[in-house]
Amino acid sequence: MLKRNGKPAAENATERNGNEPATETHEYRENERINAQIDAYIKENPTHWNSIKAMPRERLERTVVWQQLRYNNRKQKLDNGLLRKVEDNPDLKKDYENLLKHVPEGERERARVSIARTLVLSQSRSERPKNAVAV
Repeated sequence: MLKRNGKPAAENATERNGNEPATETHEYRENERINAQIDAYIKENPTHWNSIKAMPRERLERTVVWQQLRYNNRKQKLDNGLLRKVEDNPDLKKDYENLLKHVPEGERERARVSIARTLVLSQSRSERPKNAVAV
């Protein structure tokens, strides 16, 4: 089993059921800028913070998972929209396929949306009126 950073996990680490508590301790990194943003939010929204603290652990965990699901669904919709714009425009599609064929096979799936995003955004920038004044 590999950790996200590519380093091997401890030899005695065992797969665990999602309902069992973790037996290993995990050290979390601290980011002072993010912590300051969180502290400011808590200070500005004490009622919301108190409702979060009052949640049972399982409900809090399920809320975090639900937020991740919503994030993933929103990202998938945006990605599908970008790919649809590429498919609808023959010039973009030709450029997209040309760029994609130069990407190694193992990285192609990951590069698909990135290339599509770059092409769609560059096209939309080039279609802006040249003499428009920014407000």
